[in-house]
Amino acid sequence: MFALLSDALSDEAFLAYGWRIAFLVSLVLVMVGLAVRLKIDETPAFRAVRRLRELPRSAPLVELMRAPQARRHVLLGMLARWGEGAAFNTWAVFAITYATGTLKLDRTPVLLAVTAAALVMAVLIPVSGAAVDRRGARRVYVTGMAAFSVSVFPAFWLFGTGGTWAFAAALVVTLGVVHAWFYGAQGTLFAALFTTTVRYTGMSCVYQVSGIFASGVTPLIMTALLALGSGSPWWACGYLALTGLVSVWATGRLRDGDLHVPTGPPLGPTTGPTPASAATPRPAASPTCPDDTAGPSTGSPNASTGTRR
Repeated sequence: MFALLSDALSDEAFLAYGWRIAFLVSLVLVMVGLAVRLKIDETPAFRAVRRLRELPRSAPLVELMRAPQARRHVLLGMLARWGEGAAFNTWAVFAITYATGTLKLDRTPVLLAVTAAALVMAVLIPVSGAAVDRRGARRVYVTGMAAFSVSVFPAFWLFGTGGTWAFAAALVVTLGVVHAWFYGAQGTLFAALFTTTVRYTGMSCVYQVSGIFASGVTPLIMTALLALGSGSPWWACGYLALTGLVSVWATGRLRDGDLHVPTGPPLGPTTGPTPASAATPRPAASPTCPDDTAGPSTGSPNASTGTRR
């Protein structure tokens, strides 16, 4: 939409009001998303807990902060997401400003390059999801974060060659391929950090609170580091690589034995304190339904399918 408006309007008209049109049109997506969300059933695990009347007696946030393991997972989850938030806001937001402002590339081809990268990412996210089913969310996410850290410097070097095609190629690899790999694992990984009773709140804390430092301020930090380097991107690249390494470290600190949803074979030791969810009885009325309140993954044959019997 931005590329279409940029091509159809003059620069003055686009900067004055044209960019607002794209945001107004996006309200249609908001309505579609709301309609879909209102029609989606709750998960079998949540319905089972609700039937057993084991929902938190107080606010879920209070319950979340009372449990030491849940507090640990909130902190590690936010650090694990740091690299993802920094990556997306760099490739999908900052890169546009960098290409048009510093590299002096035409705006419309740059926007089309971002669109092409996003389309590639949309195709490859289900591939990442399939890999999560086979290999586990931790393994897929940590390898994706490592690939992000490694790809930052080559990507900005390719940006600096000055050509639109080079910029597009680098963006397709970083946003379309690498980002899709760890983004497809992110939802499953964060869901597995919390018990059913506080899962929605726990995931929201991890994703939304971390958005303050992982996503929202990334373009500001990148712009400041670009100015620090007098237009050279290497300080900014160092920051991005650091966020990826922090996410690798934080994800590595999450133990398979502490996860409340099995997501593939175990990665590393599975020892550790037994989550409180292990004590939650399963409803007799539906013994074969997927029940993620039965405890952590133990590497059983059913672990790779995400169900427990």
